[in-house]
Amino acid sequence: MQILRWSILVGLSLIYVIAASSTMATAAAFPEKPIEFTVPFAAGGGSDIMARTIAAIIEQEKILPQPLVVVNRAGASGILGYMHVGQKSADPYAITTATNSFIIQPLLGKMKLSYRDYTLIGGLALDEFVIVVPANSPYRTVRDLIDAARKAPKMVKIGGTSAPSIDSIITHLLEKATGVQFNFIAFKSGGEVMTNLLGSHIDVASANPGEALTQIQAKKARVLASASAKRLASLPDIPTLRESGVDVMVTQWRGVAAAKGLPKEAEATLVSAFKRLSDSKMWKEKYLTENNLTPFYLPPEEFRRYLDTDAQKTLQILKEMGLIK
Repeated sequence: MQILRWSILVGLSLIYVIAASSTMATAAAFPEKPIEFTVPFAAGGGSDIMARTIAAIIEQEKILPQPLVVVNRAGASGILGYMHVGQKSADPYAITTATNSFIIQPLLGKMKLSYRDYTLIGGLALDEFVIVVPANSPYRTVRDLIDAARKAPKMVKIGGTSAPSIDSIITHLLEKATGVQFNFIAFKSGGEVMTNLLGSHIDVASANPGEALTQIQAKKARVLASASAKRLASLPDIPTLRESGVDVMVTQWRGVAAAKGLPKEAEATLVSAFKRLSDSKMWKEKYLTENNLTPFYLPPEEFRRYLDTDAQKTLQILKEMGLIK
């Protein structure tokens, strides 16, 4: 009898060890294959630059045992890419960049899912904007630009990504602050905006510094002002819009999200990986500093609260624009 009891105890212990080992193996297994990293916009824009930088750093720093594979799914102001990931319920192998359009499109009723229907991985950075013109533009200052728009309403063409979007919101705020009217032209990505600006198909553009810096350094484009709270470190001689007499300040947030219902172990792995990315020297030097972004890491719950506040502010602006009743 004693031997039988001992055998039962040993057997139960082995079962427990095997079950625990299996659980640990499952938790450690993710990711077992490459993770698809969707960019909901065309190549060359701010979201694309961020995603490709993240993929390179995660591979070089060995933050994850599998690579992130960047896939551009442009269309419908980001909706196609966001929905592609959002509909992959419980799939941790599909993540997406997220920025202000992640809030704007659901508020407009154009996207079935809102940010609350996703697993938020984390907030990563705040991106500034610059008002940029071709190098040969007659506009030397913001005042020149505003005066031209005042003399010829809706004739000065300003380019941006998608519509409605953070870029069209910037145009609205410029119009509201100055009483002028621009002709807003929407493109699929920041890269397309810059291409059309340099080709003189538009007169001026709002762009993230990372999208325009190469052209600025090559003296193919000029910055009239930044929409930041203070002058950008890489452009110390360029005034802010507020310094130029236009009371507008706009910042774009950037983060990462996945579909709802991720396995807890996989979700924890992703959250941890992006925290490590945010803390890395390479991220700070090769992305934030070089592209004039502000560090802004937020863990999932804090990121959600931040988006709650931003959604309320955005709702009011969209109402002002007459896009929501």
